Amino acid sequence: MAKKHRFEIPELHHGDDHHGSDHGHEHDPHLLNEQFFSHANQPGHMGVLPSANGYAKGVGVCGDAIEVYLSVKNGKITDIRHAPKGCTYTVACGSAMCHLISGKTLEDALTVVPEDVASELAGLPEDHMHCAALAINTLGEAIDDYYQKIWGGKKSMPENSDLKTASIPVIPSQH
Repeated sequence: MAKKHRFEIPELHHGDDHHGSDHGHEHDPHLLNEQFFSHANQPGHMGVLPSANGYAKGVGVCGDAIEVYLSVKNGKITDIRHAPKGCTYTVACGSAMCHLISGKTLEDALTVVPEDVASELAGLPEDHMHCAALAINTLGEAIDDYYQKIWGGKKSMPENSDLKTASIPVIPSQH
């Protein structure tokens, strides 16, 4: 006798997933948990943030893409949005990443790893961990973009920054 599940799997899971129509995902237990279902079908923080002061677009190994928009004030992420283009896993990972990051300082946001995204989703199959990595890596690039803008487009901090940097000796050219 077939086991009845609490949630129905939306049509997107049965053939619209561009990674292939039959990877056995229709029987993956994580698709039936409330957390994954919520992030996949009603993703939070979705859309474009016109006032973003940090932005990045990442493309994963599977061809999926995520755009991340940040609004940062006084070193804290006050708003974050994601615009995913890809499979249900990418949508869910983008939503979960935003949920985990919203309201954090930039330093705290940089400590979040793909496994944290998978935990927020109450599990993610190994063959879709790259979707969580895509979300986190794109977040890191958006934070880098923010720092590039506040530091005047330089790849390092300005000399008058409050943050200390190590002095790197200059070695004369041997030419």
